[in-house]
Amino acid sequence: MLCPRLCIQTCTTAVNSTEQHRRSCIMAAPAPAAEHAGEQRSPAPAAGRARTPLEELFDSLDQNKDGTVDVQEAKAALKALGLPAGPSYISALLDQYDLDGTRSIEFDEFRRYVESKEGRVRAIFSKLDRDGNGRLDVQEVHHAAAALGLSMGEGDAEHMVALLDSDGDGRLSFQEFQRYVVLLPSTQVGHARVLAAWIDSTSWIDSMEYHLGHVPPTEPLERLLAGGVAGAVSRTAVAPLERLRTIMMADPSASRLGPVLRSMWADGPRGLFRGNLATVMKVFPSSAIQFAVYDACKDVMMHLAGPGTQDLSTLEKAGAGLVSGALACTFTYPLEALRTQVAVTQGAVGANYLAIVRDMMAGRGLRGLFQGYPSALVSNSLSYALGFSSYEFLCSSYASWRGGLPSPGEKGVLGGCASFITMGLTMPMENIVKRLQAQGRPGFPRRYCGGLDCASQMVRQEGVRSFWRGSLSSLARVVPAMAATRLLYETIVDVRGIGGVRRYRADSD
Repeated sequence: MLCPRLCIQTCTTAVNSTEQHRRSCIMAAPAPAAEHAGEQRSPAPAAGRARTPLEELFDSLDQNKDGTVDVQEAKAALKALGLPAGPSYISALLDQYDLDGTRSIEFDEFRRYVESKEGRVRAIFSKLDRDGNGRLDVQEVHHAAAALGLSMGEGDAEHMVALLDSDGDGRLSFQEFQRYVVLLPSTQVGHARVLAAWIDSTSWIDSMEYHLGHVPPTEPLERLLAGGVAGAVSRTAVAPLERLRTIMMADPSASRLGPVLRSMWADGPRGLFRGNLATVMKVFPSSAIQFAVYDACKDVMMHLAGPGTQDLSTLEKAGAGLVSGALACTFTYPLEALRTQVAVTQGAVGANYLAIVRDMMAGRGLRGLFQGYPSALVSNSLSYALGFSSYEFLCSSYASWRGGLPSPGEKGVLGGCASFITMGLTMPMENIVKRLQAQGRPGFPRRYCGGLDCASQMVRQEGVRSFWRGSLSSLARVVPAMAATRLLYETIVDVRGIGGVRRYRADSD
């Protein structure tokens, strides 16, 4: 099998042998008329003089030498360098180059973007070039990756250099390095992210395999913060609906909306947000854990799936969601139980978190903080499994229909739809959990000894409909909250470039 570098060298030799004759023909031929009035294609690099490095770089991408780099030429260059070449990556690439919306890159557009990033690219190159001789060798590349904690051996560094080494001298010039970097999304043009993308491209083109450890060292923390911030902000926005939902689910007598709203307003505007501090204290770590663990589980599954795997099945994604839900529930359950008890408590006592914690632990110790935990573990695990898998299914279906990955806004809408499906299927367990958590507060005597006992009493005393009590307020809160969480999370991921180039692998050609 011919390596991509050899193919590029062979094609370049063939093109160069006829380049002078072809340029003469182009100079002699009349310019074609524009298809539409006012439309004029930007000129190709000037002929009849020595070409600048930027023009040579553009020429290496413009295979048919027509002065533009179209989608097919971009795909060929991306595949030769081990980069994703699917619709989503092409779209991200064109977004930073294609100013006139022609779905191609003209020389003026190319020059504008490359010159705007040249200072940053040179800074990255200089940081890698330890001896300052203007060439990157294997030892320098290996040292740079090791300094960032990226998993690789010296043999991997040799493959990395070979991937970009178009003249075969075993070292990389700035132009050879720049040719790779200009084909990265702008969010990936940073020291650690360029190295991570370069390692990923090399391992992918060598074996089409998804390796672990090829991410910048700050990425796990960035994922945690992105998930936490998105969850906390979105839940604060719907805090009044969250309290309304909790009261209607936990209190069997709260069957009418009007009286519940009046009781919430009894403490003024602050009453609408009672329990929100506990909600944020619980949601921030819970949301951070669920997103970070879910992505980590997918990374491990992709690695174990072996060469050629670009995406996971819906069942595998549900398994990743199950693990993330179980861990998020386990680590944050005392805060969830506290939030529920604060929400159902009226008056000044409801604002005293420490007093409520003491009451929860009185006579039961730490067990009081985990009342209802088994039922909550089942509910949360199933909820996250359904939520993540249905969201991924909707995103992939939408991407197939649209021909590219959805935008952050579209992902927010799809996240809301997924939460609607999930909430409808998990409402019975949610009602059971809320009742178990609320036990022990004034007006909520201990009447249930577990999840099964709670379900049995609900059926006998209130009927099957009681399992869907609070559905309207739940949907009114959960759907916009999850839509906002997804929108914020995906926006942060896009802006920060979290996930690197591998997040584009799912729809690669």
